[in-house]
Amino acid sequence: MWLPSSGSISLRVARQDALWLFPHHGPRGLAGMSTAVVPRTTNMQFPPSELASLAVEPLMTRDFETRPGSVYARLRGRYGPVAPVDLYGVPVWLVLGYREVWEVLRDESKWKKNVQHWRLMREGGVPSDWPYLAGYQVGHLLLSDDQERKATRAAVDDALGPFQDTRAPQSWDMQKAISRHADELITFFADGSDSGWVDLGAQFARPLPLMVVNRLFGFPVDQGDDVFMDSWRMVDGGPDAGAAVGRLVAATTELAAYKRENPGDDLTTRLLAADPPLTVEQIGVELYAILVIMSELVSHAVTNSVLEVLDGEAGAQAALMAGPTEELVNRVHIASPPWFNLTARYPVADTDLGDFRLAAGDMVMPSIAAAHGDPLFMTTNSYERSTSSRAHLAWGTGPHQCPGRELADMIVTTAVGRLFERCDFELGLPADQLPWRSSAFVRGLKSFPVRFRMRARQAPVPPSPGLPVPASAPTPGPTAPAPGPAAAPTRPARPRSALWRFLASLRRG
Repeated sequence: MWLPSSGSISLRVARQDALWLFPHHGPRGLAGMSTAVVPRTTNMQFPPSELASLAVEPLMTRDFETRPGSVYARLRGRYGPVAPVDLYGVPVWLVLGYREVWEVLRDESKWKKNVQHWRLMREGGVPSDWPYLAGYQVGHLLLSDDQERKATRAAVDDALGPFQDTRAPQSWDMQKAISRHADELITFFADGSDSGWVDLGAQFARPLPLMVVNRLFGFPVDQGDDVFMDSWRMVDGGPDAGAAVGRLVAATTELAAYKRENPGDDLTTRLLAADPPLTVEQIGVELYAILVIMSELVSHAVTNSVLEVLDGEAGAQAALMAGPTEELVNRVHIASPPWFNLTARYPVADTDLGDFRLAAGDMVMPSIAAAHGDPLFMTTNSYERSTSSRAHLAWGTGPHQCPGRELADMIVTTAVGRLFERCDFELGLPADQLPWRSSAFVRGLKSFPVRFRMRARQAPVPPSPGLPVPASAPTPGPTAPAPGPAAAPTRPARPRSALWRFLASLRRG
């Protein structure tokens, strides 16, 4: 770790009935950290919920993993705009209609996000081994409501503002850095060859947003990339995921403490300047959430955009490539949004939605992908209509709309643009054989093998300050001048970081 650590971290409890737990690692808890459980409420009685009495089908099936659109269409045909489903043993209302999803996302007074409103949790009915249990007990901005959300959201919006405002120098610098990072990764996976094979997910789309986050957060340049490798371990799950989450939150919290003494022009420093102030622990958890969510959404948006081009007929490919990259990415936001189902909402009172009467505290999951497939949204199947639409919900809407959506779109459009400017690609597998992740929330590929062919040689972009030059990457500049007689001796190459070592191992494989 790049900063001295006390070996433990204190996490602020937001409420007595909601604690800091962390997503994707199940109920194991974090080594070295104390955890608690949401207590059962014994003095509260709820009227019966229709959801609990329905015989519902499981959502997580092979069909849903490979063809979610057909599952949404079948559920819509059977139930209408709202369907009851089973999510790993937990009954959920899945919202399929565009109008209904819009209503749920826009009205915070009726639809809450904090887990304290979930009736099944209050009644002690959530299985202890439910895969998403920990994720629904996180105490950061994305799962808070009302005044707590407003205060933290204002701080996050203000801190992110300069990096998303196209008139601000921070935004200009960020776009240049994104392009430079994309070029570094392309040069590295090409390895001096005119053609070859690459997993665009593991070797480009996943490391790129982490490199951008490194710069955005203001991590010291010498700390290496181990903290970002931990985000992959956490998202992928497995026996070391819990420990990886602990290290991630410790790292972002220690970063906040470090930036309090060593400020810079970065997101962390700007969050520390918030008024009213946020604690170091609060900032650490918010940075952790931004890191994980941005890396997931951006990486899958990049690969989904490339797949959208490669999977089409020649004419469709030409049409996609002829237009601005922004239009291509916008089409992907509609056709294959990376965050295709959103985290749950809970009605505060019994309410009608679709053809059902929902009870207060029922779990309700709005589906972006299903809403985009609603005939009310897709009034025509024409390519022109879908690419020109700006009414998509890929970044959400209402009070919980993604605060970093402009920055995320900047990363995706710049990355996809650089890929197609420098390379031609062919699918390494038929599109229907590509492996998709099994997730109720994220729509993305496990791996994305493609064959690349480099286009006309370009002068490589100089490496980012502080980043090691990959051992096999060409020297920056079109042709390195011969050193003169008085040239200074060459410095020994600095050891490559964990990220570059990992990428080199993939390239050798």
